Amino acid sequence: MPVYSIRGINVDFPFEAYPSQITYMDRVIESLQNKCHALLESPTGTGKTLCLLCATLAWRKSLGSFSTRKDRSNGDFPLTDSDPQTSQQSGGFPTIVYASRTHSQLRQVIKELKRCSYRPKMLVLGSREQLCVNEEVNSLRGKALSNACQYLCKKRGKLQCNHFNRVPEYLKHNSHIGDEPVDIEDLVNIGKGSGPCPYYITREVHKDVDILFTPYNYLISNAYRKHLKVTWSNSVLIFDEAHNLEGLCADSASFDLPSYHLSACVSEAEECVKLASSRRGSLNEGSTNPEHFAILKGLVLKLQELISKVPIPRRDEGFTKPGPYIYEMLKSLNITHETAPNLISTLEEATVLLDEKLRKGTNAGSKLEIIVDMLKLIFRENGSSHADVYRVHVQEHEQNPTDIIKGKVSRTLSWWCFNPGITMQDIANKGVGTIILTSGTLSPMDSLAQELKLDFPIRLENPHVISSNQLWAGVVSTGPSGRVLNSSYRNRDEPEYKQELGNAIVNFSRVVPDGLLVFFPSYYLMDRCIAFWKDGSHRNSMTVWERICKLKKPVIEPRDSSLFPAAMLDFSKKLQDRSISGAVFFAVCRGKVSEGLDFADGAGRAVVITGLPYAKVTDPKIKLKREFLDEQVQVSDAKLPRSALLSGSMWYSQEAARAVNQAIGRVIRHRHDYGAIIFCDDRFEQPSQQSKISLWIRPYVKCYPRYGEVISDLARFFRTERSNIPASLVNDIVSTSLPKVLTKDAPTPTAGHSSVKNDGVARNELSRLEALPPANRASPSECGGSSVKWKGLTILQRKGKMPRIVKAEGMQACSSVKAKLVELSDEETTCEVVDLECDKQTCETETLAASSGNCFNTMGLVKKRKVPESQGSGSSSVSKEKGSGGGGGDKKEATASAFLSQVKEKLNAEEYNKFIGYMQALKKKETNLATVMQSIVQLFCGKERDHLLIGFKDFVPVKYRPAYEQCIKTTKRDAL
Repeated sequence: MPVYSIRGINVDFPFEAYPSQITYMDRVIESLQNKCHALLESPTGTGKTLCLLCATLAWRKSLGSFSTRKDRSNGDFPLTDSDPQTSQQSGGFPTIVYASRTHSQLRQVIKELKRCSYRPKMLVLGSREQLCVNEEVNSLRGKALSNACQYLCKKRGKLQCNHFNRVPEYLKHNSHIGDEPVDIEDLVNIGKGSGPCPYYITREVHKDVDILFTPYNYLISNAYRKHLKVTWSNSVLIFDEAHNLEGLCADSASFDLPSYHLSACVSEAEECVKLASSRRGSLNEGSTNPEHFAILKGLVLKLQELISKVPIPRRDEGFTKPGPYIYEMLKSLNITHETAPNLISTLEEATVLLDEKLRKGTNAGSKLEIIVDMLKLIFRENGSSHADVYRVHVQEHEQNPTDIIKGKVSRTLSWWCFNPGITMQDIANKGVGTIILTSGTLSPMDSLAQELKLDFPIRLENPHVISSNQLWAGVVSTGPSGRVLNSSYRNRDEPEYKQELGNAIVNFSRVVPDGLLVFFPSYYLMDRCIAFWKDGSHRNSMTVWERICKLKKPVIEPRDSSLFPAAMLDFSKKLQDRSISGAVFFAVCRGKVSEGLDFADGAGRAVVITGLPYAKVTDPKIKLKREFLDEQVQVSDAKLPRSALLSGSMWYSQEAARAVNQAIGRVIRHRHDYGAIIFCDDRFEQPSQQSKISLWIRPYVKCYPRYGEVISDLARFFRTERSNIPASLVNDIVSTSLPKVLTKDAPTPTAGHSSVKNDGVARNELSRLEALPPANRASPSECGGSSVKWKGLTILQRKGKMPRIVKAEGMQACSSVKAKLVELSDEETTCEVVDLECDKQTCETETLAASSGNCFNTMGLVKKRKVPESQGSGSSSVSKEKGSGGGGGDKKEATASAFLSQVKEKLNAEEYNKFIGYMQALKKKETNLATVMQSIVQLFCGKERDHLLIGFKDFVPVKYRPAYEQCIKTTKRDAL
């Protein structure tokens, strides 16, 4: 394992690091050593997570041994099973807290940790919903589950949760928990059956770890954060996937209280009055006073009435007041800093009372919890000074029929935080040493730093590890008919614009192989465009939608997040469908598709951005945010120039740019990946817009004045890239992907257990069996029986063997015409057969005439001689050459035998073995035609071997002979 010395720290890295990875680790260690904050952007696929873990843990280990048993035995700590781990045993070293948005992302981080050589004491935190193994309560959700858990843990004797009471004994004999990387699933497996409670194991063990993995909300929510037993002084906080952190911080400090929630709270308070009255007088319910709940009901009714009487002159604007106005509203209900604690206590008592009833019937939580969270947010421990960065807003909504009959008004009371920095400042004020924010798309960084109100002296915008030929990026300002593409408000509803955009996407669907992702600025525009494309009333020919569907099967991102998994499953299935050339996913910037999903390889060969995703300018929250920032600029410190401060318009523009960067990040997912980014809006030609694109993409962006150039360049890009796949990667593809996808004995992937990434890889890598294929694939159809037509290939499944592939030029459907097998000597040949299974008894002559030809077969060289029974030819020998009588195969073998004799005569034994090796490697799909031609030319170069170069040309298909001749010229010129 390589070791890199970075700023005096020896970093063990699992692989040879790229320069960009070393730079990234250098910035991480610099921030840790200087105890300052950092913004680090590194594109997806550059090994960001692995670099972050290795650099951070190497720095931590340089301070002293980890807290694991292994490190303590080699270090300063005594090793005994009975000794409890204490914070003193950790040596006072800083704790590392690694946060990401979701547990699925943390699962990937822990996989990367397993690849490291470092083994710190670690733990991953989860909620009761994820960790509870008690079958009595784990079907509940939210606060109902928490209350039920606490209720059972407080019981005594047999009524107590049997998982909870096993925790102390388990930890006493298993102090090694966390010494090796463990995930949520590992912790749950510990508690299954009659084991200890995984949730309370984490509650105890997390106090003394070296690195703690946690979702964002455990840090940015004050209610969660105060339960963490972490020594914050000099600690290190890492926020991965931090591109939306400021939005999450603001949302966590805000609330929305719709009128229907208040109505539910009134009903729940009334239910509490009944429950308390029925239990009054019992021995164990003396503390339950129904009068408290009657007062609670009255307060909620008054709050509902107060909101309904707020004057709203215009529905679209709503009612807005400064943040401190919330205290005036609540004071009229006698809710103040002095009375709020008692009211919160009554509310919490009511939720516990309701949950005891709910456990018997439903798994839904109490709506009174919303009032609890609201009051805790308003009446914070540090007074009301934070209210200045808030705005009170009351919005009126369309009334439903029930509200109209009852005469009710549907409104929402909101208290919005417009300074996400208050959350980060709360964290920083605890004495945290370093805060690192990292993501693949942090740009633009200035706005992010100003929003979070922290100083980030260390910043990095890393390049990608891919080479320049793996990415195509272009601005398409006009469509096929020359009309300008611009999705601004004044153009987006024009029929001409929607028609032009649709025609452009049809052409992209033709050129881009496999998966195509199309991102719209909003759901509104996506819905309008798709509806227009489906409408055939204005055209006599095929609609735009029908033309798209003929090329790629469409999937549309649903608005309802609960339907999103089904949409992803549908996309996965359509990618596997070989009756058509891929699938297209119509999605929205800031939607689910643009956030964190892995469309690697063939699942996402190109991303189309149809416009700039500006937020709705009339949205009250957006409008108030812009006004708030403009006010901050006006009252800012005179020491800073106003141009350096974040104004409302700057924030508005940069939020759109960050959404674009997040969407285009779907296209390149690892160092071997390749793809295209297509900006279909002429506003991307502006330097001000291009400057907001991620730094690693900017050098590749080219503006195209004519649409025709776009299509020709894209076609050339995909044709070139699909012929430049590394030989080692192709070998992996043939040995792994093909059997899983095609062989009869291997299980066929189903949508239920396959990911988009794997489906895309399998589909894409099958396409790589063709060297130098055209970008525009013919629309194939399925063959009957056990054969499938796809991309000009007929794939024949054979029991116990690798599949057989038949390549046909203009072949008709298998059901109508039987495939003919002919010699592949020139462009007039009709069909070719590729047998992926190598015959061990093949002689050297067959290696060239059949085997090597077979390897070249998808390029049209020579072919295998056996005919599968499913072809129905009734003959086991090769069909005759066109225009000849018989013995075509014998003549070809004789020619190959004569050429091999010449090769053997002019080459020494080592060179001859190399030549045969090249042929065999190509036969086994371990390399491609371009690589073989280059190697052969280098081998045959020399005055006495020119005739070999000329002779080998006869075995190269006619259409690839110019490339072969150019290879000869280049090699000879370089040799001079």
